[in-house]
Amino acid sequence: MDKDIMETVLTEVLEEQKQGNLLAENNGRFLQEQVIVIKRLEEKTYQQNEELKTFVTAKMETFSSQIASHSRPVKREFRILLFPEQNTTAYYKIVFGRIIFWLVILCLAKYVYLLGDKWLTGYNDKTRYQQAWETLYQQQPKRNQKMMQNILTKP
Repeated sequence: MDKDIMETVLTEVLEEQKQGNLLAENNGRFLQEQVIVIKRLEEKTYQQNEELKTFVTAKMETFSSQIASHSRPVKREFRILLFPEQNTTAYYKIVFGRIIFWLVILCLAKYVYLLGDKWLTGYNDKTRYQQAWETLYQQQPKRNQKMMQNILTKP
């Protein structure tokens, strides 16, 4: 009995080992095939990269030759444009829409300036006359000071 059990166990172990070896062999072949496929892909991508590089360089050369053959001398123009060449309607809307506003602001600023100038000159004249009157008043004798006081208080 012991022998029968040992034989069956050993045959089962031997068969499992054979299956394991077969699986390892299959995996090895599969890995070799995958390595070959990857190498082919690398070669193809390298070839495609080289083809792409040559294509791009050829296109660049053709473009540069076209540009060189069609080169025109640069013409410089110095102009003062009072009115735009494009978008004239938008320009007129902006300019003439704001020009009235700025003219009103300019008129108000000039009016305020003139009022301020008039007030300052009047104030300076008043203070100048007042100082002159006071210095003249202080230099006069008492009799003349009374006359000056009468003149100052009369309406």
